[in-house]
Amino acid sequence: MTTALSRADAEMECVLGLSNVRPGIVPQRYVFYGWDGDPSPLADFTARLKPGAELCAVVPSSSLASFVRLMRFPFLNHVLVRANDMPSLTITALKLFTGDIFGIEKYLPPNVEVHLTRLRDYEGRSRAIDSVLAFAEAAGVRRQIRSAIGQVCEELLMNALYDAPVDEGGNAVFATVDPQARLRQQSPRPVSIRYATTEEHFAVAVRDRFGTLEKAHILSYLEKCIKSPNQIDRKTYGAGLGLYLIANNATQFIVNLAPGMASEVVCTFDRKGARAPLKILSCFVHPGLAARPAGPTLDSSVPRVPPGSEQVLGLSQGGQADSQYAGAQGVEAPGRSASASGTMGGSGHGTGGAS
Repeated sequence: MTTALSRADAEMECVLGLSNVRPGIVPQRYVFYGWDGDPSPLADFTARLKPGAELCAVVPSSSLASFVRLMRFPFLNHVLVRANDMPSLTITALKLFTGDIFGIEKYLPPNVEVHLTRLRDYEGRSRAIDSVLAFAEAAGVRRQIRSAIGQVCEELLMNALYDAPVDEGGNAVFATVDPQARLRQQSPRPVSIRYATTEEHFAVAVRDRFGTLEKAHILSYLEKCIKSPNQIDRKTYGAGLGLYLIANNATQFIVNLAPGMASEVVCTFDRKGARAPLKILSCFVHPGLAARPAGPTLDSSVPRVPPGSEQVLGLSQGGQADSQYAGAQGVEAPGRSASASGTMGGSGHGTGGAS
């Protein structure tokens, strides 16, 4: 975990065990917590985080239900499955530190070509999906993975075209329109889909220009489907089942939100082997309270000021059973600071690799 965070140029205070965190309000804005995923200690700990904090959970195994349960805690907006190499943790940290959250390119190696299609209606959606799947087939993506990609694209585009649009009063444009009638109408603003592939991953991102998606709604939809998957009516207005299908087909499910402006969902798929379970569920919001005191801006031409240990806390589960894990992850003794200077050099956006 420390190595992955150091690639984001972060200096951090590293602590082994919640009991070794200094009492009172946790001063750091960014907290990265690697532990067994048991939610029981989170209520007390999150109550000690200051307004605007961002908590990222790194857990040992994948479960959509557990991901959703963890993200119900205040400030906890990111859950990642622990792995030997964690470029996705580096990407997550960079997005938090800089406030630059949008773009599929952050999940791809440098110089990978990204394809773009814009659309406003159901026919455009069909053509876009055909283009994505034709590209995937030409790139040698296996049929099972192509099927998952197609289903996710279908749901993302339908949500962006017909669930996202609102009028000036904030009312859903298509809420009272018959589902079949909606298919004959255009979305008030264009929707974009971006896609790309590497040898190991396929990535898709869909963006709308309304920014109405919210973390609480996403979690509520997912919880509803997890508890009663057979009671969801696909004809009922809303994106609930679609979000559940996305989470069950993608290996990464990342939501980038600019309220009232834009929503973007980025999904990646493992190309090798059988369909992989969800490894990341993450929700970024811009403009947020995070990153502003650290100095970075959304203007990429302005040098980024990496946050120091006063703003980043790397926390690993305490106890003898976890001491080997903590050492393997580079977690130091309580109260010590780790910096990028002693590990791998920092990297910019897009250099963390697809994950």
